[in-house]
Amino acid sequence: MIRVINLLLLLVVVFTAFTLVNKRFQSRIDSARLAALKNQADFYDKEYTKLELEEGTFSSNLVLQDFAVHKLGLVQADKTHIIGVK
Repeated sequence: MIRVINLLLLLVVVFTAFTLVNKRFQSRIDSARLAALKNQADFYDKEYTKLELEEGTFSSNLVLQDFAVHKLGLVQADKTHIIGVK
């Protein structure tokens, strides 16, 4: 009877040890994945900040006016270009 109890206790201890090792391994994998995701989030955050700055630069009226005049060949409207419709 004692041998059976000892055998059961040994099996429980071995099973618990394997479970513990497996949980720690999974924890390390999850920690590494979390660190990688944090690095990726930081990268995307920096890219988003750069894009916001770039958007602010290109949405400036002077930049748009310069693009319209030099790239598209548009001219500033004055009294000679305005036609009234009655």
